[in-house]
Amino acid sequence: MKRFIDLTHFIEKDMPVWPGDQRPIIKEVMTIEKDRCSLQSIHFTTHVGTHIDAPSHIIEGGKTLDQIPLETLIGKASVLDFNHKGEKDLITKQDLKQHEDRLAPGSRVLLKTGWDSWFGSDSFFTGFPCLTLEAAQYLSTRKIILLGMDTPSPSPIDDPDQGIHKTLLGAEIILLEGLSSLNQIQGNECELIALPAPFKNFSGAPCRAVAVEFRDQAKTFYPNRPWAKMGKK
Repeated sequence: MKRFIDLTHFIEKDMPVWPGDQRPIIKEVMTIEKDRCSLQSIHFTTHVGTHIDAPSHIIEGGKTLDQIPLETLIGKASVLDFNHKGEKDLITKQDLKQHEDRLAPGSRVLLKTGWDSWFGSDSFFTGFPCLTLEAAQYLSTRKIILLGMDTPSPSPIDDPDQGIHKTLLGAEIILLEGLSSLNQIQGNECELIALPAPFKNFSGAPCRAVAVEFRDQAKTFYPNRPWAKMGKK
């Protein structure tokens, strides 16, 4: 049995966006009442809501969205718990080294802080916990392939010269920013699916991100559920 957890903030016209960005502009082009079908148009920046950063977002000549292998965006992910990190706290190299057995080359890593509960408030984009440059440099040496987080960015809003993004994306670590509901993942790993629309030559795009937990995980964390007591087929 599988349990699916939606990790995505929905895109809507009044949603919060990175300071200085434009909110999505959504228009009804056709309606069922007038045109016998429904059609909308939308104008938005490519790094809105839950989204992927491709290396070309910061790195000149870096891989674009369409050049990211599907194998990077689908597969087992480790979930690192940093819920003890609060407003403007830093996730350091030493914090990460406590989980170094789960930071193997080729790993996908999700940082859960619970900060998504602030989504919709002004503080979401200003006070979130983030990495230090040294922590980003450490992750780049571990050769992980994807880093996701329930904050809007791995770096602070005033990161000098975008050093943290440059370090991570320069190491071809794909960034999955603005996730939701990581705290609903019961274990310390899941199967991750994070697929954007296939835009050509884009530096990023909103995506639908989903975590999948399997029966063994569910049985561990929900022992009193009837289906948790079922034998394996």
